[in-house]
Amino acid sequence: MVLPILKALIDWDYDFEKEFQNREKGYTFVIDAWESPKLALYKFTPFGIKCDHTEIQPPVEMLEAAMQAQKETRERIYKINQEIREWIEKNLLAE
Repeated sequence: MVLPILKALIDWDYDFEKEFQNREKGYTFVIDAWESPKLALYKFTPFGIKCDHTEIQPPVEMLEAAMQAQKETRERIYKINQEIREWIEKNLLAE
């Protein structure tokens, strides 16, 4: 479970286009679809990026709908949408 204390550190509008230019500390949520779609907490630092799947997952249909609204990426990492953000706030970040 994600700690509510991280809520203030989450960049909900992280710009993947500038991923390797903006190397500040922080977090964002992504859909990691490398094998099968899963919600993940994406931690970025000046030295690298770590992607950890969340213990609790939203419905797969929700993840797939968010992915379908975007063009496919080579890395198979997708932005979350508003529906998933609301799910995260209710299920992972609630105090």
